[in-house]
Amino acid sequence: MKYTSANFQIHYLSSYTLLVKTDFIHDTLIVLDKEREIQVFHIYPSNEPDGDAMKLLGLPFQNVYVMLPSQSTVFIPGEVFRAEELDTYQAFLLDENKNRTEIHTLDNMNITACYQYDMLLHNRWKNIFPNAVFFTPFQAVLGQIQTHVPLQGTVLGVHFTDVQMDIYAFVNGQFKAYQSFEISNSNDLNYFVLTFCQAFYISLPVQKIVVSGIELEHTYALSLKQFTKQITLISELAYWKVDDGEVGRSLTEYQGTLDFVLCV
Repeated sequence: MKYTSANFQIHYLSSYTLLVKTDFIHDTLIVLDKEREIQVFHIYPSNEPDGDAMKLLGLPFQNVYVMLPSQSTVFIPGEVFRAEELDTYQAFLLDENKNRTEIHTLDNMNITACYQYDMLLHNRWKNIFPNAVFFTPFQAVLGQIQTHVPLQGTVLGVHFTDVQMDIYAFVNGQFKAYQSFEISNSNDLNYFVLTFCQAFYISLPVQKIVVSGIELEHTYALSLKQFTKQITLISELAYWKVDDGEVGRSLTEYQGTLDFVLCV
């Protein structure tokens, strides 16, 4: 899909925000103005950027956010995390190079994540936008999930990209676990939900499942209904706006990411 607002003006570039969502199949470019209106929405194959994408990527945006998948992640409870003990946490990551390891603390959950971006994707986008703010899907979803987490009961969250699902859980208001799996169909989805719940002693059906990265009408969301009586989107309030109705519907799956960027 490709959309450019009639109001998009190059001389307003300094006031625009560029959001890049990338994985191994598609890249998505979203440009928002200071009134949070979508000026550009463009999806293209990651390995085949078209002429319009190349022009956008060549513009000197000052406010750039890039969401990259993480190569590996480990979560440590805040009460035991020690920055000087990075070697201990490094053993749980795929790459032994500590220079590639990022640290992110989620104070409201009292957890710290040590993680590494996919190296090829990170290098690619760092070369294009050296001053961009990089973040991962887990930062976006965990940064917004709290309003959906009750003090009693179990909530599952599932975030989707083209080839991956991230599943996480809260039990009685406390963060329980977060894992990523590669999927290609609903059978994969069902298997990994069951595997995840069995590994962490989570009884099904759960009180609620919160999804992001897809619409509620998506086959994956429909499949998840068998595991809960309530399923909802991570972000139900649209802080952004767009004139084109079709684009607005397509943007639903990016809403959690957009809201995260707008709140940073």
